[in-house]
Amino acid sequence: MKKFIIPAIAFLIFVAGLISLMLPFIPLGWLLIALASLLMAPYFKFMRKFIGWLARKDTTGFVEKAGEKASDLYKWAGNRKRAEELEDIIKDNSQDSKSSNTDAD
Repeated sequence: MKKFIIPAIAFLIFVAGLISLMLPFIPLGWLLIALASLLMAPYFKFMRKFIGWLARKDTTGFVEKAGEKASDLYKWAGNRKRAEELEDIIKDNSQDSKSSNTDAD
């Protein structure tokens, strides 16, 4: 039963993000959509690519920290396979960004 909680939460966050994009006085739309994508990345390939792109573009380490928290959420739900997939997605793309930054120096 717990394994259906995360997709349901991600769907609700995604809908909230879409609604907040339509309302100009709530500036959290893109943040909520990115969070929902992070939670759904182990399920959908196109979201893996989006999260990978976000991790490469992020210079603050926010995506990496959020990925760790989402991975902990998957572990809490008893879905270690999805947690490891999410950690691999974030780690692979964060390392690519760090190595490309050091190569440019």
